[in-house]
Amino acid sequence: MVTVTVDALMGTPDSAGVTITGLGVGESLLTVWRTADGIRKPVQGERRIVMNDAGYVVDHFPPLGRNVTYEVEVLSGPLGPSRTTAAPVLVPSVTGWLSDALVPQNSVPLVGAPWSNRDIYLRGEAMAELEFQADISMYKVMGSNEPMALFGERMAANSVDTSVGIRSAEQNAKLHDLLRSTAQLVFRPLPEWGDLGLDGVMYLANATATRMDVNKRMGGELTWWELKSPQVAAPAIRVLTGTFTYGDVEIMMSTYQQKQDSWPARRTWMT
Repeated sequence: MVTVTVDALMGTPDSAGVTITGLGVGESLLTVWRTADGIRKPVQGERRIVMNDAGYVVDHFPPLGRNVTYEVEVLSGPLGPSRTTAAPVLVPSVTGWLSDALVPQNSVPLVGAPWSNRDIYLRGEAMAELEFQADISMYKVMGSNEPMALFGERMAANSVDTSVGIRSAEQNAKLHDLLRSTAQLVFRPLPEWGDLGLDGVMYLANATATRMDVNKRMGGELTWWELKSPQVAAPAIRVLTGTFTYGDVEIMMSTYQQKQDSWPARRTWMT
């Protein structure tokens, strides 16, 4: 019988550990799902993975400060297909987090309001509004003053404002390193940050990060970072490699001249 237990892991960043046992001896193909606020999604990187009897998975980006339920769906294995749900877990974080989507350890904590000079805090305009766009194509109809419209699906939030202020040089350097290393961010807000119904985990594609040293010339320490990003899907790493043998090439191109003609000048390494 498959058993699933979950523990909150407090660190950088705050995360959750999922222990899976009782799969049976032999390879099991499974997916780990996470449900929070009524939204069910696979844990990043844990879809269609293989385990033998037991395993341990770390969800580096669970929603914070709310009940989260994990489900293990066994697709195939010694005991056959099954679904097992763990008891809800709450990650009791006192800060939000902004992280590198592919390197979770590269993360900085965020607070809603500054309590000390070491805090990275959301600025007043941050998370004040969300914009949701839909693709609409307009077509004029001859003889009518009302155009036709074709509608696409309304997308996730666009231009999500996560702008922050910092007074600590150390924290400013950490955020600077995070933004220099990636444009693929994970933003995890706390439930009490506004009434916009924010998703517990928001993957953001940040094309532009603007730094403003507000009062450094006058001896101050305040730095503002303007961060506005569209919400996107979680990254999925899949590598597809095309392999061609000499036999394949011979079947596709029966003569030496055909091989020569199929490649630009000076690129004859396939021949």
